[in-house]
Amino acid sequence: MACTTPQVSYDWVVRTEVVGDTALQLEGLRDFDDAVALLCERIRDGGDPRWFEDRCPMFGTIWPAARALARRVAAPDGPGPGARVLELGCGLALPSLVAARRGAAVLATDQHPDAAARLARNAARNGVRVDFAALDWRDPVPDDAAGYDWVLASDVLYAAGMAELLLGTFARWLAPGGRGVLADPGRPWLQDFAVAAEAAGFRVALDCTPDDVFLLELTRPGRSPSGR
Repeated sequence: MACTTPQVSYDWVVRTEVVGDTALQLEGLRDFDDAVALLCERIRDGGDPRWFEDRCPMFGTIWPAARALARRVAAPDGPGPGARVLELGCGLALPSLVAARRGAAVLATDQHPDAAARLARNAARNGVRVDFAALDWRDPVPDDAAGYDWVLASDVLYAAGMAELLLGTFARWLAPGGRGVLADPGRPWLQDFAVAAEAAGFRVALDCTPDDVFLLELTRPGRSPSGR
């Protein structure tokens, strides 16, 4: 069970992120290391050690895998108008914002308690709509869920056992004919994920970007509800 934690006041700054021909203004941490040091200071001053897991500000910066995923979203065959897009572990949700700018209907999800407010600010700053939900990957899919044309995730295979959990999440939320894209910096569990995805019946393609980020694409056989 997550522990209750006080608000930690980090230092934020607005920067420009350019993805293809799209420029976005994103409010993120001024310095990630300083933010971690501040959280650790609060813990040393008598806080609960579990605060680090609950409040670690990793969500507040743009990592290389998120940039690579955003570029994939911005490609000519990326999600277009009307496509239904789900981002898992979105953080600052750069790929979601790019998809929304392209006209997709986007739901960004994360478990960090500060992610929703930061996303709302950044979506408003860029004049797009991105819905948000706190999503536990272990939760069952609602009976009325239609599935998503695209399911996106970046830099989420950070511990043993995550490959199986993440694949189950893609399988639950990806519509027939849908496409999943996982961006990863090359952690050891990426291969486990790819092997398990093929065994589960997905078509799998793996590419490496010039900045050494792996893009693994899953395609579920069939035709997506939107045809996109």
